[in-house]
Amino acid sequence: MMGSGLIEAWEDFDLRLSLEASFSLPMFEARGRDVFVKTYGHRAGMRLEGYVGMVRYRGCSFEEAFYMSGAWFDPLENAGRLKRKKAAYIYELWQAFPGLGIAVDPWDPRAMFYSIFLSRNTDYHVNTVRWMRAMLAEAGDEERLASLDPRRFGSSYQLAQLWEIKPQLDEALGSLTPGQELLGSEGVFSSVKKVLLALPHVGPKSVHAFALFCLALTRFAPADRHLLAISRALGLVGEDVRLPRKELCMAYDCWSGPARCPQADRCLTAILMRELGHMAGWFQTACFMYGSLYLSRGEDPAGIMRR
Repeated sequence: MMGSGLIEAWEDFDLRLSLEASFSLPMFEARGRDVFVKTYGHRAGMRLEGYVGMVRYRGCSFEEAFYMSGAWFDPLENAGRLKRKKAAYIYELWQAFPGLGIAVDPWDPRAMFYSIFLSRNTDYHVNTVRWMRAMLAEAGDEERLASLDPRRFGSSYQLAQLWEIKPQLDEALGSLTPGQELLGSEGVFSSVKKVLLALPHVGPKSVHAFALFCLALTRFAPADRHLLAISRALGLVGEDVRLPRKELCMAYDCWSGPARCPQADRCLTAILMRELGHMAGWFQTACFMYGSLYLSRGEDPAGIMRR
């Protein structure tokens, strides 16, 4: 039910940081330092205003604002559920990003997957957000987004590849019923990941990011170079660690089942899932932000890479 109200988050919650760390960012327009308006899709026009430890919302329900703002996931509270040694890894990144939540959107799965897919091998905040905002401004909603030719919005190979897989992607995403019911659904993810991974150019990182930012499955840590480097520097994984392999991710589920993935003992995502549990996704998101804000510029303010 649409309305307005106030969400009490943790003391350090940072709305801007949480949205900038999410693949939902292109769907929002900044109207000030900590004011964001959703310009696309579900609840277009909703307004989020960040304050110290709280979010004021308008034009949506409490639950929609709670999840889309990232205020639902308090990293310090959730880290407290881990054993002390494992929680210590989280605190390393929490000191750099105490206000970071996980902003998710299960109401616009097509836009979320497009944003994830177009982020591969490019600067997300410079290129992906620009491409997405142009597409989303023309489309306005999920149905019209499905009818657009991504190649009209740039000459990058990412846009060309999105056009290439779009017919099969339409079928995969068409099997989903957008909405809050998708949140936390491992069953939905198990079925859709096999279809997505069968597509050219779609790898484990993309489907794990979809699990985290669309379905709120926070045990998934999409593996990238920043996650690998920081995990090694902190001693979470060894030098023999491997990135997830597409063919194995198609055949096995990370979290359960009698058939165990043969790379489970050395797979970065599987190791973080075992070691950090429900905090693995937040850890990866913090690593991404630390890498993009600092490591990519040759900076390491928290001294993480010197541990």
